[in-house]
Amino acid sequence: MNSGKMFWGSFLVSLGLLILLFKYDFIYGNFDFVWNIWPLIFVFWGFALIFKQNIFKPLISSLLGIFIAILLFGIIINLFGSYKFDYDNQKDFSNSFSKELETDVKTVNLSLESGAGVFIIKDTTSNLIDAKSYGLFSDYEFNYNKDSSVVNLDVSMEGKNLNIIRGNIKNHLVMKLNTKPEWNFKFKVGASKNKFDLSPFKVNELIIETGATNSKIKLGDKSKETNVDIEMGASSLTLEIPSTVGCLINSNLSLVAKDFDGFNKHGKGVYQTSNFNLTDKKIYINVKGGVSSLKVYRY
Repeated sequence: MNSGKMFWGSFLVSLGLLILLFKYDFIYGNFDFVWNIWPLIFVFWGFALIFKQNIFKPLISSLLGIFIAILLFGIIINLFGSYKFDYDNQKDFSNSFSKELETDVKTVNLSLESGAGVFIIKDTTSNLIDAKSYGLFSDYEFNYNKDSSVVNLDVSMEGKNLNIIRGNIKNHLVMKLNTKPEWNFKFKVGASKNKFDLSPFKVNELIIETGATNSKIKLGDKSKETNVDIEMGASSLTLEIPSTVGCLINSNLSLVAKDFDGFNKHGKGVYQTSNFNLTDKKIYINVKGGVSSLKVYRY
């Protein structure tokens, strides 16, 4: 088969699928990784020359077409694409959940498990939690369990009531939380966009397991010690931490563009603020990931 036709066919099919998936919000992930992997063009080009007269040439041409489509799409999205974290039609939500704060509640373990989507924590509430979800794939089940002063709140997707004609092909979840309890968060989500403003809350633990993501997380100084554990795929992660808190980053990342403002390197993958040993409040960040972009700002 003609290798030129294989290249252009694979390129056009891949680019068209990427555009459709992005248009209808099936793609939520991040494309910053293309800035790190673009030299692979030379690898594919080299293989194409080596196997010029080989039966593998059409296969290599197809892979090159798919790769260049991803690369081109990623560059365009990074340069010109924009995404609003707030859902456009606040009246059109799939379901909602609210729970009053009981006076004896001291600790809340909040677990979220979902597929790809947009997940937001912003603002506070006098209730324990106020949550709304928007879009076609956003029917959630909220399980509340209280044991003495500890609340376990599990949020998971039901996947019911799908109406493609009138629904929006989206999965947006927006949560407001109470500032009084201590919070332990565990988020297990697919390729997603996440915006978590946790600065008003007492955060003891934050665990995030994601696919390809674009995440913005803001931490505060309400807890004496905050432990953050992040595991992600090809992702972009921006962390904001208060300058009054000492912070230690332990990273295990491959092909990563790092920007750690106000940190000093203390070994392989270990970074520490200059005031780490001078402050009573600490933030410990453990992060693992593939081809990624990691930025940490102090405010």
